[in-house]
Amino acid sequence: MVASKDTLLPAAETPSLGTLAWNFLVMGATAFGGPPVHISMFRARFVDEYKWLSSDRFAELFAMANCLPGPSSTQVGFAIGISQGGVLGGLVSGAAFILPGAIVLSLLGFVSSSLSDQIEQPSSPANAVAIACSAVGVALVFIAISGLVKKQVFEAGDATKLGAVCCFTGATCLLVHPAPAWLNPTLIFLGGAVTAVAPVNKDDNSKHAADTGKSGMPVGVAVGIFILYLAVAAFTIWRDTFDHGFFMPFLTAGMFVWGGGPVVLPMLMTYLAPTWISPTIFLAGISFAEMMPGPVFNISCFLGIQLALANGYPWLLGTATCWAGLMGPGIILIFGAYTLWDEMRKMKVYQHALPGLNAAAVGLLLPTMFVIYDTLQERSPWKSGSRAMVVIAYYFIEMAKVNVPTVVIGAGLAGLAWSFTQ
Repeated sequence: MVASKDTLLPAAETPSLGTLAWNFLVMGATAFGGPPVHISMFRARFVDEYKWLSSDRFAELFAMANCLPGPSSTQVGFAIGISQGGVLGGLVSGAAFILPGAIVLSLLGFVSSSLSDQIEQPSSPANAVAIACSAVGVALVFIAISGLVKKQVFEAGDATKLGAVCCFTGATCLLVHPAPAWLNPTLIFLGGAVTAVAPVNKDDNSKHAADTGKSGMPVGVAVGIFILYLAVAAFTIWRDTFDHGFFMPFLTAGMFVWGGGPVVLPMLMTYLAPTWISPTIFLAGISFAEMMPGPVFNISCFLGIQLALANGYPWLLGTATCWAGLMGPGIILIFGAYTLWDEMRKMKVYQHALPGLNAAAVGLLLPTMFVIYDTLQERSPWKSGSRAMVVIAYYFIEMAKVNVPTVVIGAGLAGLAWSFTQ
């Protein structure tokens, strides 16, 4: 039986590793705007222009990435590389996409660390710029959470049932404070159990696109990756009960966070600020990460630099450790999932559970809206001004569709101008 033309990989010359590296390096240096922009650019270049993948196969890879913890758009980049060059192709494409933003955020981490004392002085120019950029960070989190609620609750099936999962998850997190390490993964599991037992969609059949013929690795190795993931997950939950250092929050987020940057940034802030890092600097880091090209998960480099320097660790070791904790699980899983996805997605229980898993993951974010706004207000030397900056940033980003780097730079200049009036 011959597959339809739309499901087959279009006839195109398989790119060399050098071609993969160059294309993803360009993507990593120019893909501003977060996962939606990344996915759009990947589709335009690799599906429409180069025809390395069919539209159906690209949709399959995107769906697969969204079912895994970790940085979804980055995982799609790895998966595209695997589809063209196997395991080595995946490593090359993913590394090239990550590298530009990681370098820039590491440099910003050094700058922020050197100015940390000034940033803590309420009326200093450095603090004014940081607070103004933090206000943009608050607006970005509001935009991200509201967008996720719309996508994962209102548009994902039975809005009443998914809304209950989302809101009761958020309410539980607000009531149980500080949250034990097991709470978040337990709430996500319960959310998935609700829709596994009582499905929210009438038709959960997946659309299957033909494989490209490329494979990440043997099935046995892929299964081994998921067994390793479960073992590390159990270790993480156990270790979190007594290890309160700055590394475990990165590993916990990397292991258990579905939903990408919008979920991981607030979760990291809850764990790290103010014990390990200034809330002002963290919120400024959110703005920097959002305005940089490439994955938002590269904020691990910005935070790792400062955490290492502040606690007497070699900066490279500290940064690499934080980066590996946050990015590593999702990256490793994509290599195993690429091989197993065609079988996993056929499981009815898994298909039914996914909407609940996603709604619960969004619910984990709801308390963060209160936390980050309160933090901004506590740190701001001009509270009414910072509130106004959040609203203005929201307008320019969400309604006027001004790109994030421009808004962050404009906010920083406004903060600097205010500091000169004091």
